[in-house]
Amino acid sequence: MNYRDYMKRIQEKLGESKAPDRIQEAPWLDIVIKELNDISKDCATELQREINCCWNKGSYCLDLHEAPPTRLLALEIALASWLGWIMHEKHGDGDQLFSSKDCWVRIEEAYLYGVKLSKENQRP
Repeated sequence: MNYRDYMKRIQEKLGESKAPDRIQEAPWLDIVIKELNDISKDCATELQREINCCWNKGSYCLDLHEAPPTRLLALEIALASWLGWIMHEKHGDGDQLFSSKDCWVRIEEAYLYGVKLSKENQRP
């Protein structure tokens, strides 16, 4: 997975939107969110090449960029690399709020919460 390419693309679009320090909604939506959509598609395509697999729907298969779960997974993968970098740059890796460690714990907790709901046959 070419994490650095996705990280550079995120960083570039944040700069282009003039949003590295404060989000302005219109440029955020027009520039950053559009690029995140493109990144999710590209990352899903790269993931599919890496694992040589599709999203099996039973009677047919979808490319990973066509299936919402794998498209969102690809977005999460791309964002995780950039977030790990920026949070470590800004807050280090200790136990303080928003450190890379603190952020990872929050991401993992949210993911495991979803798994727990599924195991309990609950829906969001």
